[in-house]
Amino acid sequence: MNRLEKLLNSLKEEIKISSSNPSSFEEKWSFTSTRMRVISLIMLIVIIIGTLFSLFVFKGPFASYFTKNDKSIGRTELEKQEIAIQSLNEKLKMQDTFIANLQKVILGEIKPDDVKKKKNLNPVDIKGLSSASTDNEEELREKVKEDMRTGAKPQKNEKLVLYQRPISGYISQNYDAIEHPAIDIVSKKDEIVKACASGVIIYSGFSKEDGFFLIIDHGNESQSIYKHNKVNLKKSGQRVQVGDPIAIVGNTGENSSGPHLHFELWFQQKQINPTDLISF
Repeated sequence: MNRLEKLLNSLKEEIKISSSNPSSFEEKWSFTSTRMRVISLIMLIVIIIGTLFSLFVFKGPFASYFTKNDKSIGRTELEKQEIAIQSLNEKLKMQDTFIANLQKVILGEIKPDDVKKKKNLNPVDIKGLSSASTDNEEELREKVKEDMRTGAKPQKNEKLVLYQRPISGYISQNYDAIEHPAIDIVSKKDEIVKACASGVIIYSGFSKEDGFFLIIDHGNESQSIYKHNKVNLKKSGQRVQVGDPIAIVGNTGENSSGPHLHFELWFQQKQINPTDLISF
């Protein structure tokens, strides 16, 4: 306690600070204050100088040497922005189609009933691909049902009949039952992905690993999966025919290293080699 009192008393003692000529010892200037005030003044000066120096270094012309200006956007955020832009573009195309049809109706070039018949058409450019079913689709469907009931596997000479290829391109990674139970197909940029057979979209969504992907149930314990799409053109619950546009090839998902389609075929809850049924 005595030490603390002595310290406080010493801080309260008055001191004199002065400047004098060393030759004549003539006093130039002086002031009297307590040690506590002098220490407080020194601390204040240090704080002010430190603040000004920090502002000069980190906010001044040398700021780029001391701070990292990172304005990069994450991949997921870029994908979300790209999908939002794609959605806006599709809405604009639909509006343009509506306005064009309305003009034709007003001018008498087409009838209102013709517009109603076309209202469910997808406005997305499908590059001349037909979304209609093939002429012998009903016959093929019955044959597939019969094969499924008897447990028979389609023969290689039937591969052009049962399914059609979902996209034009070349196979960059072949089927491997253990390491890669699917095939990867590289194609042109923004190529349309088509349904390999008729069925119902049972899933259309996004995952961190596979990006945008769809699953089609073709019935009779047969499904097909399309991964890493740039955008899905169909929603869950929609029915599609063989050759219908369902997605645009892309590079979404952490498991993708470049634009391509990851294509899987399933039968009785087992993955099978697509090249056994489809000609590429």
